Amino acid sequence: MDTGKSLLCFIAGAMAGAVATLFLAPDSGENTRARIRRGAADMTGKARNMMAEGLEMIEKALEEK
Repeated sequence: MDTGKSLLCFIAGAMAGAVATLFLAPDSGENTRARIRRGAADMTGKARNMMAEGLEMIEKALEEK
């Protein structure tokens, strides 16, 4: 379970850093919103991949028992 907690903390930290970077960077509102949409789409894809990998790890661990 430590791996799951670490992964969750990493994802939360990455998201917080990305949001802070977007809002602190000098840019127009339209460009910032577009960057947020692209970032959200990228993070969604990465989160899905990480979730799939996590589930595979869990399945393998359960098969080994």
